Amino acid sequence: MKHCALLTVFGQDRPGIVAQVTRVLFETGCNIADSSMTRLGGEFTVMLVVQIPEGLSPAGLYEKLTPVVKPMALDHHIKELDPKVALNPNATLPERECIISVLGADQPGIVYRVTEVIQETGGSVTDLHTQVIGSSGQPIYSVIIETEYSSDIDSNIEAIQERLDRIAKELQVEISVRPIRSDPL
Repeated sequence: MKHCALLTVFGQDRPGIVAQVTRVLFETGCNIADSSMTRLGGEFTVMLVVQIPEGLSPAGLYEKLTPVVKPMALDHHIKELDPKVALNPNATLPERECIISVLGADQPGIVYRVTEVIQETGGSVTDLHTQVIGSSGQPIYSVIIETEYSSDIDSNIEAIQERLDRIAKELQVEISVRPIRSDPL
């Protein structure tokens, strides 16, 4: 039976991380099912959901990666996943997804306060990006949060926006909520 795993590789950014890690995956017959890779503060993180072929275990893949990541001073970790869940994300698709955007002066607590509202209203964060944009003299903090709800929130979206409006006023930032239609193309 095929295995699925979450592979994480992280460390100081340098050229070749993605090429070297994916070379090992290719050579061992692994397939990348889902991925997210990013650089933050000079560090690079790779997160991959991979299908591991029969005859190779997650521990075996870890060992195959070690000689590649060790010389680059990278750490790596593999967590086995249930293939039914890892390879069939549509099985748990929510009825509603939203994007919440925040813009304003950087200050402690923005991410916490907004994600607290998401949690309290029955949502779950599926993706979150923050970035300082603008000039060094006038930096602007930008947050983009993708959320999903297990039930239809059409009737609650105004209440969620009202709660976020109160936080926006307290923090003196702009917060908007926009539903995402997940209709297939």
